Amino acid sequence: MITENIYQHFQEKERHFIDRCLEWINRVEESYSVISTFFLNPREVDTLKTLANKRNVQIFSSEELARTELVKIILAPDFYVLDREDFDICLLEINYASKFVELSHAQVLGTFLGQAGVKRQELGDIIVSDNKIQVFVSKHLVESFKAIEKIGRAAIKIQEISLENLVEETDKAVREVVLVDNLRVDKMIAVAFKISRNIATNMLESKKVKVNYLEIDKKDFSVGLDDLISVRGFGRIKILRILDFTKKGKQRVEIELIRNRKK
Repeated sequence: MITENIYQHFQEKERHFIDRCLEWINRVEESYSVISTFFLNPREVDTLKTLANKRNVQIFSSEELARTELVKIILAPDFYVLDREDFDICLLEINYASKFVELSHAQVLGTFLGQAGVKRQELGDIIVSDNKIQVFVSKHLVESFKAIEKIGRAAIKIQEISLENLVEETDKAVREVVLVDNLRVDKMIAVAFKISRNIATNMLESKKVKVNYLEIDKKDFSVGLDDLISVRGFGRIKILRILDFTKKGKQRVEIELIRNRKK
């Protein structure tokens, strides 16, 4: 009954993650375990912290090591003193002939998942700069990643580097004001990426769209202020401000747009 009361505050598709979080929390309280999670997105982090609130658990985030979108969390009993090695995290750098070939985020992700045979949750942020690519990974899997020798047609060499050598992503967000009939997710995607509504609908039906890290497949799903829309293969839309209406009844919306780099 208690768990059912918890479920009602979240979406149906989040139940499995909620169960995992409660299992972690119970293990810390009952057996004094120290648990390092896999990489979590911001919504998952908020969910975990909400569930751990008022429980006898300490929480530490790998943001203490590096400011990233995807983070690992350490759950520990009260007497635990943080050891940064417990995050089980490291930074890899991919060296390749960047003057002659361009690698994308999608290519790196696909290769790492396919050749290393790991789940997405074992990979953190993938940072693509003008001449370097860096990837946060679970440290215990480093040797599996180092064995990768090619991405696409590019020969590569992977080395572990210090977190202090983290570079900034080359892709920069741009701010735009767009006009939409309403705040339906399909219309926002179509206008922001300048694609047809049919393509936007197809992306939703193909389960390639997430809003605030949750998969959305309904084209009439309404978005709002501060929502983050991710469209696989296209990029991201962050709703910054909902402005006034035009004389023709169009809604002005200020967005932050990041387009995926082309392969």
